[in-house]
Amino acid sequence: MKNTIAVVGLTLLLFACNSKQPEDKINTPANTKKESTHKKTSENKSVGSPNYEISTYDNPEFTAQITEHKKDLKQFSEKKLFSVIHDKWIQKLSKEQQSFFSENPNYELLSMAKGNLFQEDSNDFVFIVYDKKKVKISILLYNGLTSEYAELYKDIKVKNGFADTDSDTSFFRTLDYQFADEFLFYNEDALKEHPDNYLETYVAAKITDLSKDDDFALDHGSFAKNVSRTNLSNTLCLATSSVYSNWDCLRYDKTNHTFLIFYTQAFAD
Repeated sequence: MKNTIAVVGLTLLLFACNSKQPEDKINTPANTKKESTHKKTSENKSVGSPNYEISTYDNPEFTAQITEHKKDLKQFSEKKLFSVIHDKWIQKLSKEQQSFFSENPNYELLSMAKGNLFQEDSNDFVFIVYDKKKVKISILLYNGLTSEYAELYKDIKVKNGFADTDSDTSFFRTLDYQFADEFLFYNEDALKEHPDNYLETYVAAKITDLSKDDDFALDHGSFAKNVSRTNLSNTLCLATSSVYSNWDCLRYDKTNHTFLIFYTQAFAD
């Protein structure tokens, strides 16, 4: 009888110890730190691929700013400010490009540039448009060789060559979102007063050779690490200011169908 009682008591003691172990494990300092670190990593993880930028418009971290931003864009469009700009740009396009915008009436053309972007000796285009359906600015690229249109960030990924450096360059706003801030909101009064020629005053985009273009002061600008500086043609450059000669420049990579932000200049007049 005594042996039976001893066995039962020992069994109960072992069960109690095993039941307590998980609770002790969770509450240990080492495991609390590990859990805390994991949570922080999850909260800070980029929504897109860690190697590619996600458009500010698609980033939930900036929901409040985006809501107000889109409200202003919609008002500009409803007041026909964008349609006035659109009508002037359309006249400069070929029938093929005019047909594209006729088939996509949700796009209002605000700025454009032409050149050899995809390195195939073709007539390529960059179109900066207001998308009435999605209520945002989009950067569309046309490949003259394949006759295909693609949206930057969505259809063709963008890698920021400065993301992992100690550069002071800030890429808080992606280039589509930044166009609206700098060229539409910053000079809102001028836009409302003279929408017919407002964006003709500024060069917002170009396809160029950096080494031959006077808008670029390469000695004062910044190149991303480990990028070739020998061939600077076929470069897509988007202005990041309507006041200064500030630019972010991208190079197309045919091997993986992406763009790399490889050069930037700020306050280089």
